[in-house]
Amino acid sequence: MLRSSTRRGRASADNSDVLAMFRLVYSGEGAAQPLVDDSSLTKEQKWQLLFDRNWRNLAPSSQTKWLVYLRKWKKWIDDHPEQPEGYLVFPSSKVSAFLSHILADCTTSSSKDPHGAVKSARKALRHLRACQAGIPDDEAKFPSQPYIAGVTSRAKTATAEARQCEAADPSCSASTLNNEEYASLLEAAMRFPDKQVGLCVAAMVSCGLAAGFRSDDLQDTRYFMELICSVPAKPLPMQILALATNAGKANRDAQMTYAALANHRQPHLDCLAYLSQLVLYQLNVSKLPLLALIYQNNTSWRSYRMFFRDPSMATSKQTYYDLSTILLKVAATMPDTLVKTKVMHLMRCSGTVSLAAAACSMDILRVWGRWARSEGVVGKSYLPKSPLSALPATGVLAGFGTDFMTNHAFGRGTVAVPVAWIDALAPHARVIFQAVRLRNRTCTGKADFSGQHCVESTLYLAETFWQSSPFMLQRYGLGWWALQRFVSLWAVLHSVNLSNR
Repeated sequence: MLRSSTRRGRASADNSDVLAMFRLVYSGEGAAQPLVDDSSLTKEQKWQLLFDRNWRNLAPSSQTKWLVYLRKWKKWIDDHPEQPEGYLVFPSSKVSAFLSHILADCTTSSSKDPHGAVKSARKALRHLRACQAGIPDDEAKFPSQPYIAGVTSRAKTATAEARQCEAADPSCSASTLNNEEYASLLEAAMRFPDKQVGLCVAAMVSCGLAAGFRSDDLQDTRYFMELICSVPAKPLPMQILALATNAGKANRDAQMTYAALANHRQPHLDCLAYLSQLVLYQLNVSKLPLLALIYQNNTSWRSYRMFFRDPSMATSKQTYYDLSTILLKVAATMPDTLVKTKVMHLMRCSGTVSLAAAACSMDILRVWGRWARSEGVVGKSYLPKSPLSALPATGVLAGFGTDFMTNHAFGRGTVAVPVAWIDALAPHARVIFQAVRLRNRTCTGKADFSGQHCVESTLYLAETFWQSSPFMLQRYGLGWWALQRFVSLWAVLHSVNLSNR
């Protein structure tokens, strides 16, 4: 089974009791000078800057993680009133005793990573201690204190022993999907009774793997998509659809970054085919007013997310719990139990290993995965602004190998889809596209080019839908067909024999 960490569930809405600990001040023996007013900043403004840095500006996923350990710290102090200085992260011997308690809990629960838990608890306390004024300077960097370093050393040993025990899983693929598992997970999603959930998981998994998305990327993926170009591959040009995002805890500057998606050589692994089904389902069945809002020049369309558990949540950023829950539900219906150590990071891990197996360079891997601190200024300011920067990765993950520029051929990509069929799946989209494009050309104010690109991409996805539909029908049967209002067109399409192309 996929392993989902309970610590990533929804955090309590009321964390005032925990946040109050950030305000504590040590005034005992050897106390450092507390915050004071000066001619530039008041002591409250100084504290607020510290709090912003150490808590308020952290990514929500990081806050959720640290809250778990801060609550454990508070409970442990409540259970041990003999400990000095209450909730203050002082002295280091008290911190060491708490970390020993965390280590003991990990040992009792047969955790495979006690060191990870101790390290996370230590980091949480570091953020807390940074805002607690007055703690002596020699206690400031408590990770290097002998008692705390001793617990960390014991935790490392415990982790090594846990991983070397007879019950340890020797599998080399515990955090990745092989091709069979990937195809089986997609099939389970397409056959899932709840169409919104099934289509969401299929698109999320396939696009997440192709784009190397982290969980927080998927949680906030919006309809910022653009059909950017036709790469002159041979014999068939490669169409690139870019997804743009400025979310994710690794993107601290909220710069817009891009991921490139292309049609897969094998139709049942085609991320654009699954994305087309999700988008068209949301427009036609879930009735997202996306195109109407773009036509009205109403920028509220930008608030709609692409992956969500329920249409009522479409305009809100999803939580880890929201998306991991539906992925786990779908995975539970697979014929063979899927035993993995990752859930929402499974796609990113799988894509990385696939690229490495295809002999992609570390430079390509870094650009594709948008890893921080890669390539200096070039990697931070130039390469992320174009999805073509990692084009070799796109070609490999689309199933064409490193020679995709001279070996890009798949039969369904040559099929000309009638305009009437595209219009049937995306009613009025063509008219809206022409109107928005004209408005952007003639307007004197700020043009909505992202809306124009979204509509154009929707038309392309409708074309992709029809090109892949014979193969989807053959693989999944009529059960996958969610857009029931177009069954008559489906019958016409099915009469055309495309299976040999």
